[in-house]
Amino acid sequence: ILSTVTGVHKYKWLKQNVQGLYPQSALLNTIVEFALKEEPVDVEKMRKCLLKQLERAEVRLEGIDTILKLAAKNFLLPSVQYAMFCGWQRLIPEGANIGEPLTDCLKDVDLIPPFNRMLLEVTFGKLYAWAIQNVRNILLDANAKFKEL
Repeated sequence: ILSTVTGVHKYKWLKQNVQGLYPQSALLNTIVEFALKEEPVDVEKMRKCLLKQLERAEVRLEGIDTILKLAAKNFLLPSVQYAMFCGWQRLIPEGANIGEPLTDCLKDVDLIPPFNRMLLEVTFGKLYAWAIQNVRNILLDANAKFKEL
């Protein structure tokens, strides 16, 4: 009898949350729906989806590493660096339409492991830092030329 009573008290909070006596977050609702789902879960399909997200993240990382290596080259003309960066951002001349502009680097790879997420964010941050530094240098050069005039 004692174990039954303590078992009831131990799981009382779960029963109250499932029955909706306490306000629930969207995440908790999703977890409860998943746990109480009666139809079978296709684990193999979920595994394949996660693997695809990992592959997508690896391709993004390879691409951004390549762009960073090219951006670090001193022999590239500034116009080539600018064109390369605009191409990466999908900034195109007026009139051409190739689709949506780029979004967050973690779009469609939000379920990858935390280490991979941080690696992607840090690598993209390096490219943003490179772009900001180039814009800063251009502004400083323009300011110096303006002062000369």
